[in-house]
Amino acid sequence: MARTSPQALIPLACCAILAVVFAFAAVPKLIDPGSFAADLENYRVLPEHLVGHAALYLPALELAVAVALLLPNYRQGAAVLAAAMLLVFAVAMAQARVRGIDLSCGCFGAAFESKVSWWTVARSVLLAAIAAIPIFWPAGQPTRLVGTSNPSGLA
Repeated sequence: MARTSPQALIPLACCAILAVVFAFAAVPKLIDPGSFAADLENYRVLPEHLVGHAALYLPALELAVAVALLLPNYRQGAAVLAAAMLLVFAVAMAQARVRGIDLSCGCFGAAFESKVSWWTVARSVLLAAIAAIPIFWPAGQPTRLVGTSNPSGLA
């Protein structure tokens, strides 16, 4: 009989951490999309006619990703989407820093404003790395513990 090792819980913990971060980021932006639209506009990467749409749909996508990270059938896909979003966020923040644009990151809405810095870029990259764990190491995979036999051949 295969047992789930403690290491199999690591991807689940990563998904839980990411779900909390994405939900925490989405809710304030859903409540105040106008402030988030202003933050997005300050990045100067989106055409003006797309800023309002992004301010409405991006937080909804973040919340959907947060929920999907907690659902076993959607966990890996949500982790791929989370990693991709976090890398895009990191690139957007990095280009703002390189161009000398002084702005609020908009990461957690107007209620928790913080300036874009190399720390916020690194934070997004670190979270993307955390999102990669459940992509390449699916949660709940039973592992055969060293020293145990498995005569049935089933893992």
